[in-house]
Amino acid sequence: MKSKLSLFLPLVFVLGLAVVVSCSSSGSKGGMGIGKSSRQRLAIALLESPRAQFANYHVSGRRDNATALDNMKQTAAGVPAARSSYGTAPGGYVQLHPDMLRAMKILTDKGYSFHVTSIAGSSHSSRSRHYLGTAFDVNKVNGVPVRSGSPYWREVIRICEGLGATETLGPGDRGHSTHIHVAWPRPPGM
Repeated sequence: MKSKLSLFLPLVFVLGLAVVVSCSSSGSKGGMGIGKSSRQRLAIALLESPRAQFANYHVSGRRDNATALDNMKQTAAGVPAARSSYGTAPGGYVQLHPDMLRAMKILTDKGYSFHVTSIAGSSHSSRSRHYLGTAFDVNKVNGVPVRSGSPYWREVIRICEGLGATETLGPGDRGHSTHIHVAWPRPPGM
């Protein structure tokens, strides 16, 4: 019995050391939940929330790996979000801004449900903040389509402005009769 125990204890030590090294070397890519960035944690929480829904299509009908759902899954995995490369979209990748993700999470915490149609993907104006990872579009709030007379969308805009959004558009603004657009400031140097 003593000889089996003397073989077993070093094995337990080596396995324990391997787990510690694996977790500490994983950095921001995760590893048993250790080291995930705030943007990863927020994206995971939003994907798990029944209140936040993300489109797996573009309103234009184009198909690529830059839908709102793709962007959230990419961010949750710790990689940059894909941008579309059609129309005025520049292609490439961008990190989603934590303040924008935090605002989405706060909206769900306050009891709002919403359907996001675009984050970094789709084709927008050439200087759109979507391409910087600081904007998102919503076409439904609390199950109600965004229209000029519909409730809730103004509340979502007001909350987002209180959380730092500096560009908010909706019904009554050109090109936004069926959705709201919420964006945070351009990151320095962009």
